[in-house]
Amino acid sequence: MDSARARFDSALAGVPVTPVVTGLSFVDPALLPGPGGPARRPAAALAHACAELYLDFAFVPSWEPWALDAVAGLRTAGVVALWAVPGVFTPVLEGEGAGAVLRATERDPGRLAEALDSATRLSASAIDAGIAAGADAIVVADDLAGADGPIASPSFLDAEVFPRLALLAEVARAADLRALLHCDGDARRILALVRDSGFSGVHGDCGGAQGVEPSLEVARAVGIALVGGVPTSTLTGPASGAAAPAATLADGGGLLIADDGGLTSPEQVAALFIALRAVNHS
Repeated sequence: MDSARARFDSALAGVPVTPVVTGLSFVDPALLPGPGGPARRPAAALAHACAELYLDFAFVPSWEPWALDAVAGLRTAGVVALWAVPGVFTPVLEGEGAGAVLRATERDPGRLAEALDSATRLSASAIDAGIAAGADAIVVADDLAGADGPIASPSFLDAEVFPRLALLAEVARAADLRALLHCDGDARRILALVRDSGFSGVHGDCGGAQGVEPSLEVARAVGIALVGGVPTSTLTGPASGAAAPAATLADGGGLLIADDGGLTSPEQVAALFIALRAVNHS
């Protein structure tokens, strides 16, 4: 575990690591290869898949009933367990409706303060549970961007969302754990805010159709790592080369290779495994 944690921390710090650091994000254990049925234990399936592929890390969604078992199983297998918790802004969007919340960000941002504070408290409590469980790092899942950039104005995010996210990153840092932000979409315009809030990396689709390189260029410039680089859209056909472009970029540091979190079928997972196996045995 010490070796895996050291590789993971070095990669997040932008240090080139050989072989490159690889892992799984939000992959439903029910989609993983192996026998199915009600007797199958999700935590054991996740740990087994990571060990079989020689992966360095895996996300553990804190809201799943098997989360605590998954942390224990991953650590036993020598895999870094990333404890994922709900964010600050997304729960408010989901609870009050995206349209109403986005209008409030422009017209009356103060109206959202109580809901944002409540989401922050719940997330901090979930982080504490992960720390107690022995997680190796924290992922705060907050989708702040879409295909065209931030979904709310950067000024609102700067004033209302990132100070609260910074509190969550500080909870992780106080336990000597690194914090990452999960954010779908094109997050390039907010990467500096992510860094300034105390996060070491960002996971997501890393630019989507544009490819990972533009996002990685900005991330390296501001001093933050990216986690991802294998878009779900590439996991069709001959998938062995799906991670090759990301692997080449990762040689320069600052990129930890993983799926983008959008896998929905066993076929996509099988293709991802082919791609990651090719990287880890290259």
